[in-house]
Amino acid sequence: MIGFERVRKLIGFLSRHRWSVPPSLLSAVFFAQLASELRENELGPFDAAVAKLVAGTRGDFDQPMLWLTRLGEGESLAVIALLAGALLLAFRRMREVRYLASVGLGTLLLDALLKFMFHRARPGPEGLYLIHTPYSYSFPSGHALGSLGVLFGLVMVARAVGVRGVYLALLAGVVTLLVLGVATSRIYFGVHFPSDVIGGLLAGVGWVSAITGWFYPRALPGEAVAPPTPPAA
Repeated sequence: MIGFERVRKLIGFLSRHRWSVPPSLLSAVFFAQLASELRENELGPFDAAVAKLVAGTRGDFDQPMLWLTRLGEGESLAVIALLAGALLLAFRRMREVRYLASVGLGTLLLDALLKFMFHRARPGPEGLYLIHTPYSYSFPSGHALGSLGVLFGLVMVARAVGVRGVYLALLAGVVTLLVLGVATSRIYFGVHFPSDVIGGLLAGVGWVSAITGWFYPRALPGEAVAPPTPPAA
């Protein structure tokens, strides 16, 4: 009887969080696989091939790549999050303020923790282009993790405040391109291995999915962001 009750609760939990649990679990599995290959030094050929491909476009996209890599910096993302938070405060959307703060601060802490765990050195100076190598460790990419967390967090906030249909799809599409652009820019300038940005993106997906599931467990397309309030008796 106790076992049946636990299964029923698990099914209920998965039903409520079917938009957040699968992406969180899948990203965790892929991240673990990537981390395992990193520890076993199996990513060298992949990193070298992708880095060479991206480096071949240098000189053609310097200005947009510089803009994208600056967009993904912690200071830029903090300004974006603070401005969005101030606007939400003005409209008394406290739940969205807490959600955005959780996403933003969480990505910052997660990036620091993962970098400390893996201690991966940055690519050598021979591959560096236009900008200086940061002093922090390389895996995962903080730019990829932070930009995905903050910008997709804003997409979820937009949905929570009522943006729907083509406008939400357009916003999500633009954000996707920006995040991928930020991630690519880190390879373009030679400050990250390709596997670093993949790790950052996977960590970002897992974190945003988990926090979104906590705050908005029914945020599926076509559903209410929060469970409807029962009518008064």
